Amino acid sequence: MVRGTLWKRLARGAAAAAALSLVALALRAAYAFRDRNPGYAVRISVSAEKSRAEPRPLRAGFARERINPDLGDPARPVWLAGFSQNRAATAIHDDLWAVACVVDDGHTRVGFVALDAIGLFHDDVIAIRQRLAPELGLAYAIVAATHNHSTPDLMGLWGPHPLRNGVDPAYRERVIATAARTLASAVAALAPAQVAFHEIAVPPAGLVADTRRPEVYDSDVRVMHFTAPAGGATLGTLVTWGNHPETPWAGNTEVTADFCGVLRDVLERGASGPAGSLAGLGGVHCFINGAVGGLMTTHPSTTVRDPLTATDHRQPSHDKSAAVGRQLAARILPRLREPAVAATTHAPIAIEARTFELPVDNVNFLLAPVLGIMDRGHSRWRHVRSEAAVLRFGEASIACVPGEIYPEIVNGGVERAPGGDFDVEPVEVPPLRALLPGRVKFVLGLANDEVGYVIPRSEWDREPPYLYGASKPVYGEVNSLGPETAQRLHAALRELSAALR
Repeated sequence: MVRGTLWKRLARGAAAAAALSLVALALRAAYAFRDRNPGYAVRISVSAEKSRAEPRPLRAGFARERINPDLGDPARPVWLAGFSQNRAATAIHDDLWAVACVVDDGHTRVGFVALDAIGLFHDDVIAIRQRLAPELGLAYAIVAATHNHSTPDLMGLWGPHPLRNGVDPAYRERVIATAARTLASAVAALAPAQVAFHEIAVPPAGLVADTRRPEVYDSDVRVMHFTAPAGGATLGTLVTWGNHPETPWAGNTEVTADFCGVLRDVLERGASGPAGSLAGLGGVHCFINGAVGGLMTTHPSTTVRDPLTATDHRQPSHDKSAAVGRQLAARILPRLREPAVAATTHAPIAIEARTFELPVDNVNFLLAPVLGIMDRGHSRWRHVRSEAAVLRFGEASIACVPGEIYPEIVNGGVERAPGGDFDVEPVEVPPLRALLPGRVKFVLGLANDEVGYVIPRSEWDREPPYLYGASKPVYGEVNSLGPETAQRLHAALRELSAALR
């Protein structure tokens, strides 16, 4: 009788403990998935009609500020993002920057800030915008990350081990504050300007590889070149190109801006070597990445020739990063000095921007917030708030993409891939650049959010048989929200482009 009573008590105790555990788990999940910014919405629609009817002189302003981490405390290691966990920074090879560009057509003011960072969630972008004083007059602020893989973790996924968040809250706060401050400094630096838009063909061979079929690139460089109307001195540039900044590769433990920093430095100050020299332009230069999904990267198998030393670099290294940056600068600088593309002092601005929801189908992305690895809110259960935008700036257009979009969605070439999980015709058509107006069409990746890879539905593959007869799963899906992301983003950008037209 006593024994039976004891077992009953133990069973009741175990049931109560299990119930408490379930309640605790439910509370933890509710807290992890809470909306960090309830009610936040972007719905901006600015027409260029008034600017065209009442033209006013263009102004542009640039600013930059360092965002290096503090490596002085051995008890607080800085975890580098982008490859694997437990990669602690050992030194700073070269500076990381927040670089801002603000343009004002006399009626509408828009700001861009690019951060040497792996990526920022939409909640972080909102935090930056909330620090922008109304007096700055920014109709829209675009926050982008270069997606650099030798920078501190700002997303949580690259801590000392897979179950430990790698973000230093103090560093995250400093990046947010610096981004807002740099935008304010760029507003203060606004000066009369003229702008020329350039599209420069850059063959991918010897620079960037596509590591997933189909082989489609976003390898051309696009540049906005801002100069002073009187005298033509360079104020700065905004440059886009599609490639992962991971050139030193996974073995690197030194903080570096990779080829992005080299490119900015050479555009400003120039560079020289035994095989040649490049004269800089002065000014401040902002680099924002393009379509990097797929995976666009300067792979260890890619040999890059440094045009200033005539040295070939295959093994990952800082010298290889320098070679990539100099290769780009060697194509950009001569073009910017050509008189063929006329600069204009009147470039009307139009904006269409919207927040929208994306479903979360990735189990890892659902577990990570509960485990405290990733701090990103959900707008509702299994949905995150993100943002897309399309702008018109003179004869250029700008699409803001909140992640790592596959180049075939941007430039065309989406395939009904054999072995894909969805046997469907391409959904994300026509390509994004066919939807955009204007002569030069900029696509800014990791702009206002980082949702991971944006994979065409007809190329999505998690289950066997694998794509194109592969013997194992292809890389990409593990870092994507799910198979709905691409078609929903494409639909949003198509709608915004139509509204802009």
